[in-house]
Amino acid sequence: MRVYVTARFKNAKENRIETEKLCAAVESAGMVDFNFIRDIENYEKTFDTPKDLWNAALKELERCDALLVDVSDSPSGGRVIEVGMAYALRKPIFVVLKKGVHLKEFYRGVANLVIEYEEIEEITRPLKEYSSDH
Repeated sequence: MRVYVTARFKNAKENRIETEKLCAAVESAGMVDFNFIRDIENYEKTFDTPKDLWNAALKELERCDALLVDVSDSPSGGRVIEVGMAYALRKPIFVVLKKGVHLKEFYRGVANLVIEYEEIEEITRPLKEYSSDH
């Protein structure tokens, strides 16, 4: 299973470690991780227009089997669009967030799996269980 992993992106240094930990947890679950910001943009903003960016993101999401989205910071922009695209494509959606963070109800309506964690590595076991059940 190839999983499109998406998390907060502000700049390359601010959340690169967090993104890499999410991808490593997916890989530890026996899945193939894909991260648009890492694998396509190399942690840089490289697209000339938002339309070009979203067209490229959609193509990559179509190539993946599922979407994993970290919503620990209550996103309101790009990740919400990615969730909508995955939902429209009927891809399984894994929503992950830090324990104690309020989860907006609309995520429950589209999520196939919601995982709360203290440490990112804790998402591996539920992902493995989901993968073996499906």
